[in-house]
Amino acid sequence: MKTIKTKLFLIFMLLMALLILSGILLNSLFLEHYYIYKNKAILISTSQTIKDQYISNSNIENSYDSIDTISLSYGIDTLIVDENYNIEYNSFDLKRMHMKKFIDKPTYQAISNFKNGLSQNTVLYVRENESKNKLVCVTNIDNSKYLILTKNVKTIEDSVQIANEFYLIAGLIVFSAGSLFILFFSKKITKPIVEMSNVAENISNLEFDKIVHVNSQDEIGALGESINKISYKLNKSINELKRDVDRRKSFLRNISHELKTPIGIIKGYSEGLKYGLAKDKTKIDKYCSVLVEECDKMNKLIQELLDYSLMEDGLIKLNITDFDINEFLNDALKRFTPILEEQKINLTLNCSESYILKADKEMLEKALNNFITNAIKYTDAKKSIIVTSQLIEDNIRISVFNTGKSIPENELKNIWDVYYKIDKARTRDVDSHGIGLSLVKLIATLHNGNCKAENIENGVLFFIEIPLVHCEN
Repeated sequence: MKTIKTKLFLIFMLLMALLILSGILLNSLFLEHYYIYKNKAILISTSQTIKDQYISNSNIENSYDSIDTISLSYGIDTLIVDENYNIEYNSFDLKRMHMKKFIDKPTYQAISNFKNGLSQNTVLYVRENESKNKLVCVTNIDNSKYLILTKNVKTIEDSVQIANEFYLIAGLIVFSAGSLFILFFSKKITKPIVEMSNVAENISNLEFDKIVHVNSQDEIGALGESINKISYKLNKSINELKRDVDRRKSFLRNISHELKTPIGIIKGYSEGLKYGLAKDKTKIDKYCSVLVEECDKMNKLIQELLDYSLMEDGLIKLNITDFDINEFLNDALKRFTPILEEQKINLTLNCSESYILKADKEMLEKALNNFITNAIKYTDAKKSIIVTSQLIEDNIRISVFNTGKSIPENELKNIWDVYYKIDKARTRDVDSHGIGLSLVKLIATLHNGNCKAENIENGVLFFIEIPLVHCEN
């Protein structure tokens, strides 16, 4: 396969060769004609100048001096004759015996036409002979004087040949030097393209460790920057997809784990009832209570999964209402009074000024319930929980603090992922499905708010922030 560097090199070399050959061809075909055309123009212009000098100058000697200068400067032989072909002036030594060579038949014919009034136009023609060709210009100065100008053109043929030879030699030199330059230039211009090709190949193989290093401020530089952006975004998206797939795999494993235990318990107790292992009413009631408890756990898990799925897919719309935040907290916390008293946990509610919050009250209550439930589960021997509401930069922050063991810093971001548990053992001593904090995060997002967990002195603080003035979506 030919590389782009090779193709570019061959194209430039072919172009240079075509230019050199075209120059030689144009010289061969048109240079002689162009040379004659330009000399004809010179002869016509010179003839007019000489006529003007001859007519306007009263001193004939001065006139001849001027004509000498003009003839010499253009390399022209000048002859002025009268109507009987007597020489009035010549710029060279012309003997009578050579008159027929200088004034040939076309010249005689032109002068005859001038004398007879048949033509007043300047006559131009090429006089050809064995020794050399001449370009001849014949015109009349007045009715009795005639101007004949000649210029050698034979040398143009040799000049064209010499010019072509020189052009060919110069072309070969330029071709050789140009080939080195083009080789360097093609390598330089294709280097970023080759680099981009290699990076693109790596991207196609899902390898994103290399980037394009192009500093030029042109289309190639822009293309390299675009490839780098594509590589970065693809890498980011693929990593996010991988993490999402891993989370979903873990999610399925965890669901299976969470459902396996209650299903096993339900099956065991159901078989016990079926085979009459519970003989008396007390034991039967105990079996039935266990069955109901495990069914409630499964129902709670399924409801949490359903809520999370609907929220994640945006299928639940907010039911925005106005309510007093302090009244909301007092009412919500009353439901936990029995379990708090049973476990002898001290719960303190710190409320700032009363604010009217526009939010989905039911969803916010779910978020608070998850915070309180977690605080009850993980509080230590000090058994202290503090619930606080406060206004922070136009946001109502509801925070729940519990004394207890801090969360490892590297786990703080992960706890909001669905079905993530810091306790990998998953004992049933702590009733947790790992979905609650994920629901809190979705609820905060739906309200254009945020949530966070922080390790502070003697415990852990969870909070959710909701804009004080929330616009219904």
